[in-house]
Amino acid sequence: MDLVTQTIVNYIEQTDVTNREDLLSVARIAFLDYLASLAPAETEQAVQNLARFIGINGENISKADKALYYGFASHYLDFDDAQANLAGHFSTVLYSALLAVLAPTDTWHDFLRAYIIGAELEGIIGALINPAHRTQGWHSTGTVGVIGAAAAIGALRGLHGESLAQLLSLAATQSAGMFFQSGTDGKPLHAGLAARNGVWAYELLQHTSLQTSTKPFDPERGWFKTIGNITVTSNDIASRWLAPGQLIDPGLWMKVHPYCSAAICGAEAAETVAHSIYTTSSSYVSKHYNVSPDAEEQGKRRLCATLVSSLWDDIDRVTVHFPPGADAALRYTAPTTGREGQFSIEYIVYQVLAYGAVQDELFKIDTIDQSVRDYMSRIERVYDLPKVVQTERITKVTVTLKTGDTFTETVNNPKGSPNNPLTLEDIRIKLGLTLKADQIDRMIEAFTHTNEVEPFLQILRKEGVLHV
Repeated sequence: MDLVTQTIVNYIEQTDVTNREDLLSVARIAFLDYLASLAPAETEQAVQNLARFIGINGENISKADKALYYGFASHYLDFDDAQANLAGHFSTVLYSALLAVLAPTDTWHDFLRAYIIGAELEGIIGALINPAHRTQGWHSTGTVGVIGAAAAIGALRGLHGESLAQLLSLAATQSAGMFFQSGTDGKPLHAGLAARNGVWAYELLQHTSLQTSTKPFDPERGWFKTIGNITVTSNDIASRWLAPGQLIDPGLWMKVHPYCSAAICGAEAAETVAHSIYTTSSSYVSKHYNVSPDAEEQGKRRLCATLVSSLWDDIDRVTVHFPPGADAALRYTAPTTGREGQFSIEYIVYQVLAYGAVQDELFKIDTIDQSVRDYMSRIERVYDLPKVVQTERITKVTVTLKTGDTFTETVNNPKGSPNNPLTLEDIRIKLGLTLKADQIDRMIEAFTHTNEVEPFLQILRKEGVLHV
C-alpha cells in the first residue's frame, strides 16, 4: 500500500465523530434534504422507466441496482445539495449507496459517520483537483462520487487495511462522468452509477476471490496522476482531514428550486431587483399597473408576482455579472428545453422577471417558446466581478428599463448557502412539495426518536417516500 492510500485508509478507520455535533447536525439536515429531493422525482417518467427496467418493485432487487435507482432519482431534478470544493453533489451518491448496504441493526450514529467520512474524502479530493478537473469537462459527482461511496460503505461495514484499500481501488478505477451530459438524463445517471459502482465494488470483494491493487492513490501512477496529472502527498490529505470538515467549510449548498446551484445567487439577486422596481419606483408602478398606495402592505411577494408579469415589456436589457469562470456550470445561454434551462442563468432570470419567482414546472417543458427565447436574448453575461476563490460565489444582476432607470443587486449568501443554510422548517416546506403535513410530522417524529435507521425507513416506505 502506498503512503497516500495508507493515510486515507487510516483516517477512514480512525475517524470518530462522537463529539462533532457540528458535523452530525449538517449530516442530519442533508439526509432529510436528500429525501426531499428524492420524493418528487419518483413520479418522473424517466425515473419510473429506470425503475421498471431494473425491476425496482420486485422482491429480489440487488443492492447495486437499489443504489442506482436512489442515485438517479435523488439527482434527477437537480434539487439535491452541492459543494464548492467538489464542484458536484455529495448526498445523492453517498446516501444512495449507504441505503443500499444498510443492515437492520445500523444506528444513526454509524450511518451519519459513514456519510461524513465519504463527504470528507470527496471534498478533499475536489479541493486538490479542481477547478482543472471541472474545466477539463469531468463531472465530479461521478468521477469522485464513486470513491466517496466506497469510503462511506467501507466505514459503515467496518472494512480495514488492505480490504479497504482494495475497495477504494476498485471504486477509483470506475471513475466516470462527463459534464457534457448537463441538461440531459445522463447527468443524474452519473450519480446513480457512482452509487451503484461503489456498492458493486463492495459486493465483488465480499463475495468473490477478486484481488485488485492496493495502491490506488500512488503518487507516481495512481488516480490523482492519471485523472488530474497532479502529485498528491499524504500530507495533502492529513492536513485537511476534518479541519474543520468539508460539511462545515466550505459547507453545503441546498436548494429551494430544482436548478444548478451556480445560479442561486443570480436568482435571488433578480428577485430583489424585481421587487425593487415595484417598491422604489412608484411612478413606474402607477403608470403601468394602477396599484393602490397601501397595496404593498397587503403582501409584497404576492403583489410582486402580479406586477412583474408584464415587466419584460418594459425591460431594455439585463446584465448578469460574474467573476471570471464562475458560470462554467451554467453551460446553456440559449436553452431550448426546460431541462437545459436548469443550467441556464438566462432562463432562470427570465422566469424571475416574468413571474416574480422561479417557476419549477417550467423546467419540465419539452420546448421553450420562441417568445421566451427572444426575452432571454436581452440577457447578457459579463465577467467584471473580482475573481473569487473556489469556495465562494457572488453574482450581480442589473436590469435597465426602457425609461433608462437602472436597478441592480449583488448576492453572495443566498438562502440555502452555507452562511445562510436551510433550517429544519425549510426542509419541511421542501418535503411539503410532495408529502402532506401529517406525513411530514410522522417522518420528523420518527427521525428524531429512533436509534436505528431501519425503523425510520420502514415508516418512510409506509408513507410512500421510499419504494425499495
